[in-house]
Amino acid sequence: MKIGTKVAVMLGMAAAIGSSTIASAQVDAPAPPDGPMQGLMHRERLSDRLLAEFDVNHDGKITHAEFNNVLGSRFAAATHGAKFMSPEQFWILHQADFVNHVAAMFRRVDWNGDGRLTLEEFAAPQRARFQMMDRDGSGTVSCDPLQRVRGFDGFERSSFCGFADQSRNGVVTRAEFDSIVAKEFATATNGASTMTRAQFTQEETNRYREMSAKMFKRLDKDGDGKLTLEELAAPAEKLFDRLDRNHDGVITAGELNSSFGGGGRGSPDFGSRSDSDR
Repeated sequence: MKIGTKVAVMLGMAAAIGSSTIASAQVDAPAPPDGPMQGLMHRERLSDRLLAEFDVNHDGKITHAEFNNVLGSRFAAATHGAKFMSPEQFWILHQADFVNHVAAMFRRVDWNGDGRLTLEEFAAPQRARFQMMDRDGSGTVSCDPLQRVRGFDGFERSSFCGFADQSRNGVVTRAEFDSIVAKEFATATNGASTMTRAQFTQEETNRYREMSAKMFKRLDKDGDGKLTLEELAAPAEKLFDRLDRNHDGVITAGELNSSFGGGGRGSPDFGSRSDSDR
């Protein structure tokens, strides 16, 4: 798998189950670094986003019934009322949101606003992701599955190391990472010095489809090649339980604000009405 939206996309893939999965990933995420990351981060109150998506009667809280009804409605719309979702339906479910977010992402990464990306513009948010994973500032990221990095789950670490640890020595250095980014840029631009919006979109689409297939397989617990509503909604159900601190079947605005620290921190901008990271 290549760089690009990677993990971010994986999170954004939860469009079908709302931005809940994004929110879950961001509760314990480290604060983003300054500088180029601001071209990537989308400042938005995650508590407001969840309320907008799931608070159907607009009373300032989300009941489990509202939550389930929204998830069920999205599943039914995507499958045209069928009991199972195919890989192609899973991809189509997120496609429109993905296109919108890629366009917005290009505008933010295009630092000078000239409609083209230089290598430095293209690499900036990817280097910021490396910086976030390099928690001790050593200039390396360990691929040891037993070494936990706050804000990044095992799937994210595995995906990162799968493409970045090309020497397969269990460590990704900054130089190694920069080399991979430069090669990816050169491939996408056919050796040109700048990347067009069309080239950027094509690169992200290729990666997104690849990640869609991997995410589908991850959700397909019984391995039958199709998703039930229960399989698709499983991550969101876990998040609901996590946010419902007193386990009364209702998520209040207070519980959301408590979980997200008031919602002041941005989240990577990829995915559904959700996001992710380049």
